[in-house]
Amino acid sequence: MNNSLKLTISTNHFLKVLVVSIAVVAICYFASSVLLPLFLAIILAAVLDKPNEFFMQKWKFPKWLAITCSMILLITTGVAISAVVTNRVENISEDWEEIQKKSTQKIDKMESWSEQNLGFNPIKMASNSESFKDQLKGYGKKMAESLVTLLSQSFIILIYIVLLLMQKKMLQSFFYTLTPSTELSAMREIVKESGETVSNYLIGKGKIMTILFVMYYIGFLIGNVPYALFLALFAALFSIIPYVGNIIGGGSALVLASLYSGLTSGLIVLGVLVIAQILESYILTPWIVGDEIDLNPFATIFGVVVFSALWGVVGAVIALPVTGVLKVIFTHINGLEAYGFLLAKNKEEKIESY
Repeated sequence: MNNSLKLTISTNHFLKVLVVSIAVVAICYFASSVLLPLFLAIILAAVLDKPNEFFMQKWKFPKWLAITCSMILLITTGVAISAVVTNRVENISEDWEEIQKKSTQKIDKMESWSEQNLGFNPIKMASNSESFKDQLKGYGKKMAESLVTLLSQSFIILIYIVLLLMQKKMLQSFFYTLTPSTELSAMREIVKESGETVSNYLIGKGKIMTILFVMYYIGFLIGNVPYALFLALFAALFSIIPYVGNIIGGGSALVLASLYSGLTSGLIVLGVLVIAQILESYILTPWIVGDEIDLNPFATIFGVVVFSALWGVVGAVIALPVTGVLKVIFTHINGLEAYGFLLAKNKEEKIESY
C-alpha cells in the first residue's frame, strides 16, 4: 500500500459539521410549528417582492398601497384555486356512489383476470397487507395534518408576509451589519441571489403550472374524461413537487379516469400526461425556469425527502427553494464551497475548477 496516497481528514471539522447538521434538523423538526409558517412567509414574501417593486417603481404607488395590492393578488389567487377545488370536490362527492359502483366492477374484473392469467391477486395482497395499509394511512394522516396546520396558521403567515415586505430594507441592513466591511460585498451577493433564486423559481413554476393546467384541461376535454377541470387542476398543482408530484397528481387523474370511464379514458389521460411531462422537462422548464435553482437530481430528490419528512407536504413544496438558498449560502462562504458544489449540477467547468 502506498502511504503517500492517503487523505487527511480533520476530525474537528467532521464533528462540527455532524453536530451542526443534527442540531439544525432537530430544531426544524421540533420547532416546526414556529419555523414552518416563518419559512413559508419568507418564501412568499420573496415571490411578492417583484410585483411589490413593480407597483412602487412603475405605477409610483406608496409602499403601503403596493403591499396591499400584492397581498390582494396573493389572497385572490389562493381563494380562486380553493373555490374551484371545493366546487369540484362537491360534484365528485355527489357522484361518489356511482364512482364506487363502477370502480368495484372494474376492480373485480381486474382481480379475475389477474388470478386467471398470473395466478395471484396483487390488489387483494396489497389490501390484506397490514404494513401497506399502515403506510398509506400514515402518509394520508401526515399530509392531512400538514395541510390543517397550514390552514390554521394562514393568518399569522399573512401577517409575517406584510411585515417582511414592510421591513425589507431593515432586514437586509441587519445582515449587512453582522458582516465585516471586507466581506460586505459577499453578503450583499448572498442576499440578492437568495431572493432572486426563490422568486424566479416559484414565479417560473407558477407559469409552468398554468401552462400544464391548460394542456391537461384541453386534453381531458377532448378525451371526454370525467371531472376534467378538477383532474387538470389537481395534476397541475401537484407538479410543483419535483418528480413525486407528477406521480401523485397524474397518477390520481389516471386512476380516477380509468375506474370511472374505462380504459379508453385512462389511456387518453396517460397520453396527455406523457406529452405534457416531455414538454415540461425538455422545453418549458429550461425555457421558463432555466438554472434558477441549479440543483443536481440527487440534491433535488434528497431535499424533497428530507423536508417532506420534517414538514409534510408543505415541506415538499418549499424543499427546492430552501435547498437552492442553501446552495447560494454555501457557495459564498469560505470553507463551505464543497457543500455548494455537492448540491449544484455537476458541470464540466465546475469540476475542472476544483
